[in-house]
Amino acid sequence: MLRIFKNTSFATQIMVTVSAILLIPILVMVYDIFFSGAKDEILLKTKEERLGTMVKTTVRELNEYLNQAQGDRFAASSNNVHVLAGAFKKSAKPLADANPGVRLGLYIPETKDLYVYGFLHQYRPQTPEEKKAREQRILNEASSGITAVTATKEPLSRITGSLGDQTFEYLMPVMHKGRLVAIAWADEQVHPVFAQSRQFSLVARYLTLFGLIFGLGAALYVIHNLASEVQVIKKGLLGMEEDIEKRLPAMPGEIGEVVQAINNMADSLKEKKRLEEELMRSERLVALGRLVTGVAHELRNPLGIVKATVQVMEGEFKSLQEIKEYTRVICEQIDRGNKVVQELLDFGRPSKPIVSPTDLNVLLESVLTFTYPMLRQNKIELEKSFASALPPAAIDADRIKQVFVNLILNAIQAMPGGGKLTIQTRTDKDTVQVCFTDTGKGIEPQDLARIFDPFYSTKEDGSGLGLAISHQIVHLHGGKIWVTETSSAGTTFTVSLPQIQPEGRECFQ
Repeated sequence: MLRIFKNTSFATQIMVTVSAILLIPILVMVYDIFFSGAKDEILLKTKEERLGTMVKTTVRELNEYLNQAQGDRFAASSNNVHVLAGAFKKSAKPLADANPGVRLGLYIPETKDLYVYGFLHQYRPQTPEEKKAREQRILNEASSGITAVTATKEPLSRITGSLGDQTFEYLMPVMHKGRLVAIAWADEQVHPVFAQSRQFSLVARYLTLFGLIFGLGAALYVIHNLASEVQVIKKGLLGMEEDIEKRLPAMPGEIGEVVQAINNMADSLKEKKRLEEELMRSERLVALGRLVTGVAHELRNPLGIVKATVQVMEGEFKSLQEIKEYTRVICEQIDRGNKVVQELLDFGRPSKPIVSPTDLNVLLESVLTFTYPMLRQNKIELEKSFASALPPAAIDADRIKQVFVNLILNAIQAMPGGGKLTIQTRTDKDTVQVCFTDTGKGIEPQDLARIFDPFYSTKEDGSGLGLAISHQIVHLHGGKIWVTETSSAGTTFTVSLPQIQPEGRECFQ
């Protein structure tokens, strides 16, 4: 059973749990309605039967008198009323005396005479004025019941009065020849505890009902929120499976702590994946470097022989003008080949950088001195945003200069029709950063993951070594190079290099 419950959805588990919690007030309410209410009804029914027996006995004796003495019709003369009152006294007074706390009354509508025997409370002897006031008060209390019986000509039982002073009444019409002659009733005070119990049961019933409605509403609200948050987490996890860069939105409470833990775990997995890729890339580069170094050595020797041969030909056949054009082309291609060979050697056999404190703003100015003509020639506007008081970086100036030149040349090639190149320097924690932003067409998503791989190039005449060598140089300095942003509006490359620490700076000084 527990296993089946465990395998259900989260919302179902919460619903079942809340239903089990609400079961207790539901049972209490059912008990109050069917058992406690039934108990009250039984007590009232017993009282109704008791008072009804007294009233029926009295009415039966009054009917016997009317049938014997009045003949066909009762005339409401003073003598007949007096005789009817005597008959009522003969029947009601013994009942009132035998049942303390029970009051019996007779009201004659035609003459508006009232006769009462018995007391609801124990009274001292009353004066005639007090008796008259008492009768008027009793008539006022019973007037609504008398009116109802007069209209329906049917017996009526009811509870009347205010909380703490309630009475139970049983009223019955006295009929003669189909005509209402009088109304007889008996009433008895309801015990205050019984009245308070009924009032408490009524209040408890409404409070329980309100509690059930409120509890159910609150439970549905909580379940809806929990189910919505769980659904957001579920969709977020599915999104993370497709893209590790995605993160779950922040949420309040304990669910928010779970979300934060999931995001932290995703960050750790991303970092682990990056380190694994970096390790695999390093292993590939080491193997590739060995291969490239061997190939470069094998290529350099034939190129040197060809160049020496061309130089000999230029000396021996200098009188032949036709051959100079051919030797010039051969020398240019040999120089180009030597340049590629040197790049291969630099990539495959990197030397450890000799670092010194260097102001990157000054280094960039020296690079722009010989690259600015190329920018102007390609109609590229240059914008410099150099941070003031930039701390020096621990770098090999010549090697990092090569990185900056490669990035500027890449930016020029990315904007063949002209554009704008922005170079910005800034600090971030213990690093100094340089950002190169162009307004080219951007890098395609499928190319972005491979731009630092050796021999990978999107240009027809590119060797694919520029960014690979730049990445290697920056990595040897303990820094990072990455694409901060790319879109159809342009691309930003960021180079992050370590600052000189205070103790390191003193050492260099």
